[in-house]
Amino acid sequence: MVNPFKPLVRIGSYRSVPFGLLGMVMTAVPFPIALIPAVLIPGDVRLKLVYGMLAMGVLVMLAGLPGPMRRAGIWFSDQMLGTRIAQPPPNTKIAWAERWRSAAWLLVHTALGWILFGLGCFLMLGFVFAVVWAGGGGSPIEFFGERVTIEPGTGGLWTLPIALLTLVVIAYVLAGFTRLFQYCAVALLGPSAAERLAAAEVRANHFEQRNRLARELHDSIGHTLTTSTIQAAAAAELVDSEPQLVRRALGTIEESSRAALEDLDHVLGLLRDDRSSREPERRLIEAGTLAERARAGGAVIDYELTGPAAELPATLSREAYRIVQEGLTNALRHAHPGPVTVRVAVLADALRIEIVNPLVAHAAASGRGGNGLPGLTERVEALRGELVAGPAVDGEPLWRLVTTIPLRSRS
Repeated sequence: MVNPFKPLVRIGSYRSVPFGLLGMVMTAVPFPIALIPAVLIPGDVRLKLVYGMLAMGVLVMLAGLPGPMRRAGIWFSDQMLGTRIAQPPPNTKIAWAERWRSAAWLLVHTALGWILFGLGCFLMLGFVFAVVWAGGGGSPIEFFGERVTIEPGTGGLWTLPIALLTLVVIAYVLAGFTRLFQYCAVALLGPSAAERLAAAEVRANHFEQRNRLARELHDSIGHTLTTSTIQAAAAAELVDSEPQLVRRALGTIEESSRAALEDLDHVLGLLRDDRSSREPERRLIEAGTLAERARAGGAVIDYELTGPAAELPATLSREAYRIVQEGLTNALRHAHPGPVTVRVAVLADALRIEIVNPLVAHAAASGRGGNGLPGLTERVEALRGELVAGPAVDGEPLWRLVTTIPLRSRS
């Protein structure tokens, strides 16, 4: 069952009081200007009043047209009315359609503020009878053309329930105006279809960036940990018999860890919105370093790069480097200590990357689960390429990953 008195006991029901006063105060600036047509245009008092009100309305709407007024209106509504209206995306231009909605809201805000003030003053007359009775009664009072006499003593006790009823009516009026203010604010300041689309694009770009950063971390840190684990295991076996190889393995671990720290620092800088953080330049022609580090740890890597890799666009070259890095990481993780073959070919119309490694039993059973292959697929699809990964079709116990990315003509 709905409690009709519930709105009266909520503090938030009376938000219309300060918000309506704010609307009245905002008319103080254009008020002197609105008096000019009321004074200059001839006519009776009523006609001059109409001219002044029309001029006030026009001035208020013009004041609501600037873009910052929309953001200010949303902020004041959220703070004073408790609405949760989303601000337009930052650094976006406010369309004229939204500016006119903001102007209409400012007009509604100021108009409702004055209406609430006038209605409140009228309702306060209900207390006059009780005040006069408390003062001992008095001469008759003119009320809607009727003469009302307040008798002293018990004869005027009827003024007390009138005052109480007036108090309840005022409370309901204030609660109703609060809801009216909130409804109008949402209707006129709420995001339009275009603003909702812009906000959705901002969120999509944010999620896309976060996914890209996750892939960068997975590829870089995952590769470093995999190669470092292999190199550390090999160094542990050779620490007594081949100290020179151990030193080289430790040096390789240090070098790859430093590179991974650079990538990590870049990603953390982006998460902190640190504009000074610069992304390490990783290019496809540097992918051979990945193979050299893996060889230093005892892995058998057959790496070959053919074609003009240095002529690839920077974005494509960086993504190709990451593809080789992730593919090699997966191969080392699942195939070590077996040999891994990496073939990178920059052709006339496509970039082709092929990574082949032995298909060991546990890798075949697991189906290469994890984030590596989905991350590779996302990278390749973003470049409008194709990725095929799975056991060799000729029956050999090999796992083959082939990526083909189309290239624009370089002629």
